[in-house]
Amino acid sequence: MILDHLKTQTTALHKETEQDNLARFILDHSISTSQYFDLLKQNWYAYAKVDQLLNHNASTLPEYLKPFADGAKAQALKHDLAQLDYQTEIDSLETKEMTAAELLGMLYVTEGSMLGGLLIRKNLESCSKLDADFEHHFFGKSPPEVMQRWQSFKQAVSDKEFSVEEQDKAVAGAHYAFMIFKESYALV
Repeated sequence: MILDHLKTQTTALHKETEQDNLARFILDHSISTSQYFDLLKQNWYAYAKVDQLLNHNASTLPEYLKPFADGAKAQALKHDLAQLDYQTEIDSLETKEMTAAELLGMLYVTEGSMLGGLLIRKNLESCSKLDADFEHHFFGKSPPEVMQRWQSFKQAVSDKEFSVEEQDKAVAGAHYAFMIFKESYALV
């Protein structure tokens, strides 16, 4: 199954990428409002870049993946940042040509990231340095909602057969997405 292959082939890069993620301060309950603001900006940058690539390659995106290329994550981050009076803008347009398998790899990263978001959501309430009046759109998704979307993604992908070359391209797409996140975590 391609999802198992993606997990195996991206585990090391995933761990490496997460080392620079400010979300670690949510997990230890020490995050400040300023750090949370930076975390939201970093995530918005990454998800907006991925969305640009998905939009640019929309004609290549298979029908079964289109429901997951909906821009919802970047929109939720945009709502969160608007509460902090931050105007979201990307200074460069991502226009890399990608295959359907590479796009699948990118979606694997963004959809899977929301599972980790559940752990963050659970710990947000214990972060006493955060502004209590803040409504969390990005990290505010309910566990059943996140799990249903992940199950839908898994089902959509598990019904398909992928060649070795397509699996390799999917891994390359996932690696590219992780590099976008790694780049975003270096911002601010």
